[in-house]
Amino acid sequence: MQIINTCDKIKTVFAKGFDINLWRKYAGEISKELPSKCENNAESYDFNKDVLPVIKNALNEEKIDIVNRNFRLAINMLNNNLTELFDSEPDINIILYLGLCNGAGWATTLDGKNTVLLGIEKIIELDWKDEINIRALIFHEIGHLWHKLNGNLYFPGFTKRRKAIQQLYQEGVAMVCEHILCGDDEFYHQDKNGWLKWCCENENDIKKEYLFRLNKRESVQDFFGDWCSFRGHSDVGYFLGSRFVGYLMKIYSLKEIAGMKYKILNEKFTEFVHS
Repeated sequence: MQIINTCDKIKTVFAKGFDINLWRKYAGEISKELPSKCENNAESYDFNKDVLPVIKNALNEEKIDIVNRNFRLAINMLNNNLTELFDSEPDINIILYLGLCNGAGWATTLDGKNTVLLGIEKIIELDWKDEINIRALIFHEIGHLWHKLNGNLYFPGFTKRRKAIQQLYQEGVAMVCEHILCGDDEFYHQDKNGWLKWCCENENDIKKEYLFRLNKRESVQDFFGDWCSFRGHSDVGYFLGSRFVGYLMKIYSLKEIAGMKYKILNEKFTEFVHS
């Protein structure tokens, strides 16, 4: 596992402010693939309106130093707990970098290697600078890569129902991996202002509504993303996904779940909702 922390370089390269050509050179020194990968991913954004203000806000030495310090603490905990999830040290990269609003966490491939990209500009924008949030972010993205290495992260075909089951499954497995790495089955970094209590109290309604939308082929976006909400609560799908995977783990191992086919997951989710 290789850790690449570019915090000091960010402060040096962009000491006089952001410039896209400087950024391309900076990103290209991390990986020749990285500049085009980020720019292609962000091409639907209005750069001056959506991206540049976020980057400018992140180019703050004090904020960068806070992220840097807590990133190091989170990596130390990850190193201590890796054996709880992996049989041997995984061949992956974890890169803390300045992106183009490509996401606070992005489990992807870079130079043919499984990689977690951590966008400092989004981490700062979302105010995830503390150790708990950075740790959760890293552990969650590591969970996606564990899933990829041990089973089926994606299904062939992409109907609305398949997409909705896949997203719930992906985030559920990643959340359970996050719990394992944290050593806490009830840890959710979303748990602010009574979030987890509300989810637990409304679990049956959350399950039934998700199944209702599956059957009606309606969007489940309300359940995922800090910019969306279900009954006033964001990221409810992460809670539901972890509960679904927890239900499956009564019968199957996590590795067996990681390799499950869509047909079985689809059937088991309906069973889970009515349990």
